[in-house]
Amino acid sequence: MTRPPAPAVPLSLLLIIAAGFALAALLLVGLAFATRSADLPQPTATVRVITAPPAAPTFTPFAPPPTAEPLPPTSVPPSPPPGIVNIGALVQVTGTGQDGVLRLRAEASLNSAVNYLALEREVFQVQAGPQDADGFVWWYLVDFTSGARSGWAVQNYLQVVQP
Repeated sequence: MTRPPAPAVPLSLLLIIAAGFALAALLLVGLAFATRSADLPQPTATVRVITAPPAAPTFTPFAPPPTAEPLPPTSVPPSPPPGIVNIGALVQVTGTGQDGVLRLRAEASLNSAVNYLALEREVFQVQAGPQDADGFVWWYLVDFTSGARSGWAVQNYLQVVQP
């Protein structure tokens, strides 16, 4: 027993049904937009600025880039300027001559690594010393504004200044 073949659905009928579904979908989307209220709350972004207390300064020694040849020796340092250098005093770099910089070193020694190159007229606070080494009197200086720059310096290049 064989079944009779199923009746074929005309292609035009399928296109009409598909067009009907598409039209219904468009009408629903249009209705949704037309009935949407402008009074609905709109999402907003809120910016919160959170500040933290400043972190304690950390000591990061300055290391000059390695050079193939050592730095030339500086000229004979001048006599110490007037004023008494002591712990807590503010001192200004002075008398550096053509070089224009004073090497703040990791230790009180001419052979010690350079932490920082202090410029002429730069002001520091004395935090330790004195130490006698290599025929000079050395003081440990710290940049009193940030504490980030520090090192041992020869007294002959320091002049006491008033705050």
